[in-house]
Amino acid sequence: MNNETIMGLTMEDHRKAFTEVAFLIDIFTSTIDNIMGGSIASVGRIAGRDTAKKYPIFLDNPSLEDTMAIVADRMKAGFGISLETAGDDSTVIFERCILREICNLRGIEMGNAMCRLFHAYFDGVVNELISRPIKSEISQCGQQCRTRIRIQ
Repeated sequence: MNNETIMGLTMEDHRKAFTEVAFLIDIFTSTIDNIMGGSIASVGRIAGRDTAKKYPIFLDNPSLEDTMAIVADRMKAGFGISLETAGDDSTVIFERCILREICNLRGIEMGNAMCRLFHAYFDGVVNELISRPIKSEISQCGQQCRTRIRIQ
């Protein structure tokens, strides 16, 4: 098996790059949490809304299901996202999560600042696309993460 990848980079090069990016995301998240404290959600939400504004997408009266399908497709490189709906209750399931891998690599407990910042960002993206306020709450962290989500 050949360990060389695109542009002559090896899997070891990719591993080193991932380690560096994980370090930078950890420091970035920690800094925002130290500065903002409980207001970390507003930073993530604003960033998410700004990101969604740049998507080349216009949805006319979208449902949560339509919106989540678009978000899952846009984030598929780092996340495996699905939506489970039962009546008025909706849960976003993260089967695969690049942030979980970062937490594991850095020894960070899941559900803390990094996850909260990402979920606020995620809420902002969905909020902007669906044109209605969204609120999510992390309900389970682990090999599969689950987040209750509701349209307000």
